[in-house]
Amino acid sequence: MRYRQLGGMSMSSNDCRFQIGLLGPFYLTIDQEEISPRLWKSKKAFTLLKYLAAKQGQKVSADVLIELLWPDNADVDSTANLHTAIWFVRRILTSKEDPDAQSPLRYANGSYWLELRDGCVDVGLFEQHAKEARQFASSDPEAALSHCESAIELYRDHFLSEDVYDEWTISYREDYQELYFEVVVGYAELLMKQRDDLHAAIKILRDAVKRDPYREELYQTGIRAYIQSERPVDAINLYEKYSKMLMDEFQLEPSLTTQNLILQLKDNGIEEEAVSVTSGTVEPTHGAYVCNRRALQFTLSTELRRLKRHGNNFAMVLAANLKGDDWHHQLRRVFHALQRSTRSSDLICQFSTNLIVLLLLDTNAPQSQILWRRLKGVLREHEVDMSTLSFTLLNSENIEDMEKNLISILAQ
Repeated sequence: MRYRQLGGMSMSSNDCRFQIGLLGPFYLTIDQEEISPRLWKSKKAFTLLKYLAAKQGQKVSADVLIELLWPDNADVDSTANLHTAIWFVRRILTSKEDPDAQSPLRYANGSYWLELRDGCVDVGLFEQHAKEARQFASSDPEAALSHCESAIELYRDHFLSEDVYDEWTISYREDYQELYFEVVVGYAELLMKQRDDLHAAIKILRDAVKRDPYREELYQTGIRAYIQSERPVDAINLYEKYSKMLMDEFQLEPSLTTQNLILQLKDNGIEEEAVSVTSGTVEPTHGAYVCNRRALQFTLSTELRRLKRHGNNFAMVLAANLKGDDWHHQLRRVFHALQRSTRSSDLICQFSTNLIVLLLLDTNAPQSQILWRRLKGVLREHEVDMSTLSFTLLNSENIEDMEKNLISILAQ
């Protein structure tokens, strides 16, 4: 079995007897030998090791582990099952070179944790490289580039990519995705600023787009790189590609920030092309349909019936005023920003004095996440003070959570 070397670190077996990879499919090496997943006869034990590895040495109580592995299972002797899973993990983690060595899976005062050297779990090393890339970006750009390269090398794929439906992995996956895209954008910008290497910058951005084709900051960085390299036609082509994709998929236009990048090309002597692209190449949307609460309640009831009969998914965004002031200027600003930035097939309603309801029809869970991420960017562009408001994204694929909120809305 081959030995995995964690990015940016040359490690001997003395440095990391145990290596664990969580960015992408899980892997475990012991004494430089990769352990086959086929050896994991117990899925619970496998999940236990992954969870403790993600905690990076933090102590986790037995109760938390039992709730993770056997939720809502009162008929099972969960404590005995946990001890069995612990025994199985410790058996797998036994070193052939030193079988009498203390197991890295430790226990004290009712809690368990993994005792590993720094840098032996890829997520910790990834975080460290990302942090140092950020710190050195101004003072030592070449060092920052090196840390970016190491971080990107470590990011084989999204966090535990084989466990996308395990609920506990979701927040980790989202956090590491955000950090990965931050590193990619910083890396591309440094490649242009420090080395004037357009080819490498565009390549790393294209690789990242494959992981998330709707990530707007990747296109923004690419457009800036083309403009900096005095390749305005390529900048416009990239903008048009992104615009068409947004319109085809969501009936949306690029954000004002992205549009303004193209309008800057006026300074490069191609005003006509730049203005035509941002104003006429893509048919603009007129935004969501503004309706009253009665119309919204009727549409919600209809969509719930369509969901049960035909599986037509939809999503909702609830924007509530936390301050309690009647329809203050922040909420009005939110209403106008959301209305203008959504599709003509969507509905928006000032449902009550302190509540906006945005209904996104024919929208599944992944699409709703993409739309919501974009809408948050729009709100930031409009300088909305998010601390005064509460936002809730609901999707019909999580029908229990949605129905809890819908019952109160429909009853108002």
